[in-house]
Amino acid sequence: MQTYKGWSGDFRKESLKLTNKAKRLGWIASPTCCNRCGQTKGILHLHNEDYDVTYYTLKKVFDRFPVTITKEEKDKVNSVLEEICWRCHMLHHSVRRNKQAVEKYFAEIKNGKQYPPVYKHDFTILKRDHNV
Repeated sequence: MQTYKGWSGDFRKESLKLTNKAKRLGWIASPTCCNRCGQTKGILHLHNEDYDVTYYTLKKVFDRFPVTITKEEKDKVNSVLEEICWRCHMLHHSVRRNKQAVEKYFAEIKNGKQYPPVYKHDFTILKRDHNV
């Protein structure tokens, strides 16, 4: 994992471990619909917009005995996680590669265009369909 918005790959991995543990406990719901394009099929992710929130909040929760989470902590963690399909997620992270293509894609989505769902991590889709 590379550095992203100042968070090291190692820090992001640790945050992801805590997030996945919280998902297994039912504190974070699995994504069902892309928040950006409405896609409900294919690969759906949770995009983390603030790894500090997930890491430090969940670390505190899991360091407690017994392990419990308050409604406020659960809401705080979920507030930084966005349900997003694979295509929207990968395009979101491709803005440095081709900003115009990414802006065009999200403008199309805003205007109602629906691309097919993606069922495997195939980056040739991004090159073929969006030139990124």
